[in-house]
Amino acid sequence: MSPSPRPDAPARSGSPVQEPANRSIAIGFICTLLFHILLLCLAPLFPVEKFAGSHSNLDWVAKANRGKEFNFELTPPEPEPKQPDPFKFVETNPDAPENTPDKTNNYSNRNQQSAQKEKPPETDPENRPSVKGQDDIKNDSSIVSGDMARPQDGAAVTAMQNALENATPQAAQQARAEQVPLQGTEKIDGKSEDGVGSNISQSQSPSNQAEKFLEGAKNGKSPTGGLTESPQVEESRPKPKARPRLTQARPNILQNRLAGTQNIGILGIDARWSEYGEYMQEFIEIVQASWYSILDESRIAPKSGTHVFVTFTLNSDGEVSIVTTEETAGKQGVYACTNALTVRQPYRKWTEQMIAVLGKQQTMTFSFYYQ
Repeated sequence: MSPSPRPDAPARSGSPVQEPANRSIAIGFICTLLFHILLLCLAPLFPVEKFAGSHSNLDWVAKANRGKEFNFELTPPEPEPKQPDPFKFVETNPDAPENTPDKTNNYSNRNQQSAQKEKPPETDPENRPSVKGQDDIKNDSSIVSGDMARPQDGAAVTAMQNALENATPQAAQQARAEQVPLQGTEKIDGKSEDGVGSNISQSQSPSNQAEKFLEGAKNGKSPTGGLTESPQVEESRPKPKARPRLTQARPNILQNRLAGTQNIGILGIDARWSEYGEYMQEFIEIVQASWYSILDESRIAPKSGTHVFVTFTLNSDGEVSIVTTEETAGKQGVYACTNALTVRQPYRKWTEQMIAVLGKQQTMTFSFYYQ
């Protein structure tokens, strides 16, 4: 017989025993979630001042500043002092006398003071002279215009040089031979026709059987000539010293300016001589000559009335770099202008004094006008 089971024996399955513990954890999680959701919904209704940790003794500060704005601004750094305007290059009048101006920011290849022949209707603020030109031209650095002809020497010096060149050199003159006749008081003649006769003579020079005595050089050989021999003289008058050529103003398109200077005299502009002024004058003349040469060789001429403005840098090694161009002359016009600037580079190097004042390079703009 098999034994019957005991009524108090524990069940073997574990699920009926663990079910109450799992139910408690789930209920706790749900309650926590509902509490936080309720807290978020009711938070705007709570008095925030009570939880902000404010102090009652500072309430008067809040009441005193109520309705006022507090603005703040970062203090900017002090602006750097404005650098003085760079010295401006101007082209002077080569016919005006050199004279150092009292005060000017202009520099050039010579010292000169502003002046003009007639009193202007108004005074120019920069003390520049009045100039008759065109209103649509930007060129306030030039006051005179010339041509590309080579300067000539003075007329008087040229005439003197031509006279000396065409003069015939003086021929050399040989010495005349001394003429000594036979002379004396005692005469001895023989009877034979082939004999030799003799006279007692007081002359110390040998006789050359001349008819009469004629003074001359003892070693002379010519029957005619002077008493002494004279060498050939090519030029008897002194040559004049070479005269320096006059500086010629280059061709320019001038800008019209009514205002002028109150100084009356030969047309001039305030400028001080500087080494860089001489360099710039030489540089401008080289570029202009190159520009004319390129246009002469070209078969296509830009339209009259057009222009090209070229901005470039010139460094201390004499090298040019084109920066920008502004033009109305087309590609051919731009090509002629940019090539005129670059075809002859490198130009003359800057001196140490120029580098100390100007730095390693300068940026400038040249204006080319086709007329």
